[in-house]
Amino acid sequence: MSSLNYFESIATNWNLIRSEYFEEKLKYKVLSKIPIDNKIAADLGCGTGFISLALWEKANLVFSLDQSNNMLGELKKEIYKKDIKNIYPIKSYLENIVLFDESVDIVFINMALHHAVNVDKVISEVYRILKKGGSIVISDVTKHNGQWAREEMHDEWLGFSNWEIEEWLYKYKFRNLEIENTDLYCKGYSSKGEYTETKIFIAQAKKL
Repeated sequence: MSSLNYFESIATNWNLIRSEYFEEKLKYKVLSKIPIDNKIAADLGCGTGFISLALWEKANLVFSLDQSNNMLGELKKEIYKKDIKNIYPIKSYLENIVLFDESVDIVFINMALHHAVNVDKVISEVYRILKKGGSIVISDVTKHNGQWAREEMHDEWLGFSNWEIEEWLYKYKFRNLEIENTDLYCKGYSSKGEYTETKIFIAQAKKL
């Protein structure tokens, strides 16, 4: 099963599954990093809208991108239920973002980068779609040894070191980089009862 097939299959249960991995307070830590008032934001790997649904009241527009139609379908249900007019769910892969050059002010990638095969390409795409002076905010897990996540969660990366994130962002000329190794954790059990717990980091930088 591929990463795409995996997320297609669990979309209706993702909000419950996700709540067992990391806490709701993560979204508030992420959103505290940068002002979003009247901005155009992109939420990459948005899933069912964990970040997107926290952006819409202040942001001007929110482009919610995900490779899974079923995940986007769950987000659309919430948009319809809440009569939200400024969130636009779009099918897109992280390595080939279907947005115009220099079209957004802020890009959020929450707990999705470790599913990307080619992180270098993702960062280059983010740089392309960001306006000059725009910001990237990445929240993800630090390095861990939970090998089971590769098979059961279809993770391409077992977390990231601060150094790896710095290398990718500096390569594409992002500057004013800040990385917080938060007091929040991502926790999970494998189907065989293996337990993995790792810290969550939040990185932010600007396209100068």
